[in-house]
Amino acid sequence: MISRTISKTPLASDPEQAREQLEELAGTLAAEDAAAGRQLRAVAVELVRRGLHVALVGYRDGWTELEATLPQAPHLGPVTVDRDAAGITCQLAWDCWADITTPDGAAQAAGAVAALLRSVAACPSLTPPPALMPARDPAPDGPLGPEQATGTP
Repeated sequence: MISRTISKTPLASDPEQAREQLEELAGTLAAEDAAAGRQLRAVAVELVRRGLHVALVGYRDGWTELEATLPQAPHLGPVTVDRDAAGITCQLAWDCWADITTPDGAAQAAGAVAALLRSVAACPSLTPPPALMPARDPAPDGPLGPEQATGTP
């Protein structure tokens, strides 16, 4: 299997140095890619300013995204920040595996999800999903009966 990643460049922990690194790297991109990535570079500098470890990840096709980790808890893995083609919005993604084989593990997983969503809800600048994404039906209020779980009446 061939990895799509071709480079991972850790950014300096000083925001100004990180900005300079990013501008230097952007100079190697096609003009439209450099312009579309301008806002993502601003996000990268802001992440560094907030004390996170940030790396610029490059792919064979020229696409770049960010990985941000919490220095105090690298075991949590990175949050990936990827932009849309125009550089207007970004997607935030975090993958984390949790052991749910015990009641305590299930409770911890549920607590982490609730804490994450409550924290994100406190960020008023986050936008709803793009209009191209289909709306999802809300979950039913009560427990699923066999007919609801299978989708048969």
